[in-house]
Amino acid sequence: MKKFILSFSAIITLSLSGVIAQSNGIEIRLDGLGADLSGTEVIINLSTGNYDANMHVTNNTGADEGWKITRRKISVPATWTDVLCWGPNCYPASGDLYTTPGAAPIVTNGTELFSTGEVADLHMTITPDLTSTSSALYRYYITNTLGAYVDSIDLSINFTLGVTSLKQTTSLTIIPNPADNNVTIALGGIENSSVKIIDVLGNVVYNESINNGTKSIDVSNFKNGVYFVLVEAPGIKSFNRKLIIRH
Repeated sequence: MKKFILSFSAIITLSLSGVIAQSNGIEIRLDGLGADLSGTEVIINLSTGNYDANMHVTNNTGADEGWKITRRKISVPATWTDVLCWGPNCYPASGDLYTTPGAAPIVTNGTELFSTGEVADLHMTITPDLTSTSSALYRYYITNTLGAYVDSIDLSINFTLGVTSLKQTTSLTIIPNPADNNVTIALGGIENSSVKIIDVLGNVVYNESINNGTKSIDVSNFKNGVYFVLVEAPGIKSFNRKLIIRH
């Protein structure tokens, strides 16, 4: 059994479970790196706030495929909430079984990219009941256009109430990425912060404050290339994410 330490408060353990595991050419990787997690159970031991993850989905099936995501609550306390992002949109997932609405985004064969050029990022944010120790089991299915489940991954979360549990952990979501004309920056667990966008030469090309957790930024005049979104706020260590501009 393999263990990967993500932070001081979250440990991932991989093990075979009842999820769908096939030689189907689908791969799921945390932030696009490391082992293929498809067909495994990811165990998270959490003591500080919400769990926020980005799973990149790679299509090696031999053809472009349209996929949705179906989230199933296997065993989840009623007071827990979760948000599911797939394609350009995020959804406050509801009910025991939830499938992303609308048309199924196309994932290009041989890549982890949608046909739009954006990363095929399965992003989930799970917020436990911060007042009590509890655990939950979620299952995420890759669902084809016929509604069939073709792959999946389990998230098992054990939340332990600690002295810092009343404050959510910080998170940064960038949608879409790659971006063309506009990009939305969404922050979790931070009330007041400054956001900088820095190019590969170290030049600050954008610097503004965010007070409500979300900011839409016009990047239509930015040159194509790689940038870094840097978040700074009182009382936390600054952190960043990569942003790609592609017109």
